[in-house]
Amino acid sequence: MIGFAAERLMQLETETLCGAAPGERSLDRVNQRNDYRDCDRETHAGTVELRIPRLRRGSYFPSFLELRRMAERALTAVIQETYWD
Repeated sequence: MIGFAAERLMQLETETLCGAAPGERSLDRVNQRNDYRDCDRETHAGTVELRIPRLRRGSYFPSFLELRRMAERALTAVIQETYWD
């Protein structure tokens, strides 16, 4: 269920970035999807296997995973600061 919701969120985000749904022809299209990359994420409910869409131009990282990435950076910064003091 978590994987399904995550993939749907990624689909909506990439539709917004690309300007069209997969396979849809549109004059508003500014980018195209280009395959997927596999990514495993650990959650409280267990491991979730995600297929993160790739874009032909630029990059894409899901916004709902960005919060976790920022928290990991903050933790790393605190550990480094403590170690060097």
